[in-house]
Amino acid sequence: MFKKLILVFMTVFMVGCTNDDGPKPIDCSAVFCTEEFVTLVVSVTDASGVAIPLDSFEVIDLDTGENLTLESNAQEFETYREQGTYPIFSDTYRIQYQNTKTTISFNGYIASNEVVNESFVVGADCCHVQLISGNTHIIID
Repeated sequence: MFKKLILVFMTVFMVGCTNDDGPKPIDCSAVFCTEEFVTLVVSVTDASGVAIPLDSFEVIDLDTGENLTLESNAQEFETYREQGTYPIFSDTYRIQYQNTKTTISFNGYIASNEVVNESFVVGADCCHVQLISGNTHIIID
């Protein structure tokens, strides 16, 4: 009986000592990062794998409404169209989203008609942005 009483007391004591403050923020000042620059991209194809050239696209942070579309020049945009790959999030936003996550929407247009609307959960650690969830291969029928 005494052992059971001690066990109950120890259990109550240990439960009472839990920290409910949540996770502590990570101190990134002591973290060493690679020098690579990470850009998350999506591919847009038809069912047979042929690249779909979008006329325009935008990336919106659904939590804030901020437009996160990365700037590109005409030559870069033409490369996106030829390859059917479009940037959705990059290390440009690493500090802004460091140790957090957000939901973004990738919207693609052909002749002013929306043909793509996909959501992704993204975030960043101390060093780079990362895709948390979402399908990066988009097939348009």
